[in-house]
Amino acid sequence: MSEWNSFREREKRLEMTSHGLIVPVRFHDGDHFPQEARDVQWIDVAPYTYTVPAFWASPRALELEDKLKELAHSVAKTIGNAPPFAPDWPIVESTAAGSGKIELARL
Repeated sequence: MSEWNSFREREKRLEMTSHGLIVPVRFHDGDHFPQEARDVQWIDVAPYTYTVPAFWASPRALELEDKLKELAHSVAKTIGNAPPFAPDWPIVESTAAGSGKIELARL
């Protein structure tokens, strides 16, 4: 949360829109993201997070490769447009709400 809030604060200070300094990626469910993070458009690789070796021989692996190329393009663009480092950029210390535990269904 500290990293998210610090970079959002830096974007605001620089009068950047969302994605000015952040390249959001959803790797898992996103259910525990803060609402502000849920509201931004992200590159979604969650449908491709299989661990079985057969995945890499499937057409879905090629789809993942396209997603990763999209991600690499977004990261390169963000880096290219990033302003020089400023030592006075805000660092927002955040504490996680709640216990930090995620409840799982019992099997």
